[in-house]
Amino acid sequence: MLIKIIPLNTNGNGIIYKLEMTQIKTNINAYLSWIPYLLFFAGSFIYFGFFASYVFFYQEKSSLFIFSLSFLNENLHQPGGFLIWLGKLFSTFYYYPAAGACILSSVLTLIVLSVSKTILILKNKEILIIPIITGAVLFYLQTDYRFLLFNSLGILLQLVLFLISIRSLTILKGWVPVILVPLCFFVTGGFTLIFLLLLTSYFALYQKEKGLIRIIVLWCVSLFTFYISKEFLFFQSGKTLLTFPFSDAKTGSQQAIFVSISGLISILPLIARIKLRFPAKAVMSDSVINGIVAITLVIILVVIGIQRFDIKTKHYFTVEKLFYEHKFEDVIAFNTRYPTTNLLTIFLNNVALCETDKLDDLLFHFPQSPDGKTLFLKWEIAGEILNRGGYFYYTIGMINEAHRWAFENMVMRGHTPEGLKMLIKTELINSNFEVASSYISILKKTLFYRKEAEAFEKQLFTDLSANTDKELIKKREIKVAHDFFSITDNPYINLEMILAFDTLNKKAFEYKMAYMLLKKNYKGIEHNLPQFEKLGFKTLPVHIEEAVIALTISNRGKLPYMGKFRISEKTEERWSQYLSVLQQYGNDVKAAEPALKRRFGDTFWYYVFYR
Repeated sequence: MLIKIIPLNTNGNGIIYKLEMTQIKTNINAYLSWIPYLLFFAGSFIYFGFFASYVFFYQEKSSLFIFSLSFLNENLHQPGGFLIWLGKLFSTFYYYPAAGACILSSVLTLIVLSVSKTILILKNKEILIIPIITGAVLFYLQTDYRFLLFNSLGILLQLVLFLISIRSLTILKGWVPVILVPLCFFVTGGFTLIFLLLLTSYFALYQKEKGLIRIIVLWCVSLFTFYISKEFLFFQSGKTLLTFPFSDAKTGSQQAIFVSISGLISILPLIARIKLRFPAKAVMSDSVINGIVAITLVIILVVIGIQRFDIKTKHYFTVEKLFYEHKFEDVIAFNTRYPTTNLLTIFLNNVALCETDKLDDLLFHFPQSPDGKTLFLKWEIAGEILNRGGYFYYTIGMINEAHRWAFENMVMRGHTPEGLKMLIKTELINSNFEVASSYISILKKTLFYRKEAEAFEKQLFTDLSANTDKELIKKREIKVAHDFFSITDNPYINLEMILAFDTLNKKAFEYKMAYMLLKKNYKGIEHNLPQFEKLGFKTLPVHIEEAVIALTISNRGKLPYMGKFRISEKTEERWSQYLSVLQQYGNDVKAAEPALKRRFGDTFWYYVFYR
């Protein structure tokens, strides 16, 4: 602490001194300078931890980090692979949203700090406008759930290496940055270009005496490293080596924005050379500047958060989370509370309805596609279809087909938590215990899925009677025993082929009837009415009762054969009410539509009239 001793006056008792502790003010300003960074971290943490946690759910479910040397080796087959590995390592902690928010906010805040520190070293003055822009843009990019963490990590590593380089110019006569190039290229791949541009602009602007020779050597080493990598080490195309792991898909199709902010960071030495002159009256104290910056940051984060928050996406991933946890009743309840038209959401909801034996009771309580796309998904390698479409086949007992979808997804995208669990379950159901054991051993090497792996391990080499997993028991009971070529372009044909051999497959039958309802296939519904009794239904599903009434009307009052079943009083009463509303509008179907939708929008009758 610096203490100034200033004499004030003298008297008979001696000299009176004033102790001025100027260092206290300096320390306060130093503490205040951290406020913008702390607020940025806090704002990011609150947004991702409490509002946009679906970002972590998607990314954690999209990859699986395996704690093994072989998994590390798999990610070292080309430059930049280690960055992918590092991103997956951090992303595995996204299993807990609070941990994910802490990790992501830390990475973003460290980038902002690194940019600020770089400018401070180069300019000998703190300028916060560039760090604010950098942090705001990266925060904006990360709000897209498809923007993967390794992108931000790639930028952070370039900044850290650059800071190390300009701080170590006295070591090895200033050639440390050149020595770091091959290491940087191997670790971060195409992101190394940011590091090279930072060094080039720094040498050109701040190392005039030795700058030119260092630039020449720097690029010679870089080009030589690239040539050796291409021709002798990794055998990848030049384009792949220059760009990997950067891609449009892994930036959430925000390529232009990401390239722009990377370009801005690459010319930080040039930006630091720009001299800004302000009138003497406009100069403010550090505490005022920090206060303005802090308020500006809060406003920016709030505006971006509001603009980028997607409630529909949040609802979808909430449904998917409940679905993966087998909370099918909760899936149905959630979609009832928050209606949606998202195809994948309705698809998962229909699977949940079938798993709870409610598909033909509640089908029209949710928006449906007349072509059946909400019942089953057609084979599609691109997009998110391949990762989810197999659950339809798993539900109706086509275990081999469910396995094929999961296996192809693994081939295309690598291991994912739910994909690996599906592979394990299908192999256990098929009694392929050796293969199942190999998949289980992989799952055991993860951080948060070990308990599930151990539970699966207990099902190895056991027959049906000794099996303790209720789900596996049910799926073994309805497993399709005969082989046939599945038709992924027209899944309905698969239902017909299953029921041609296994007439007691209740799940497949429910889906078949649901499809007939969607297609308004009266003859098909009438023909299959006797099957409900054979399959052990105690009552006809609600929508089938509604279809029977519609059939009766079209048959001029002749009731189709239903065996022991009768139309319930509740359904008959609703039909009377439906007719009453229609009559109030003079049987004008178009005029009555709003009222009918409000009261009977969840019925087969409304669907027949208006879809």
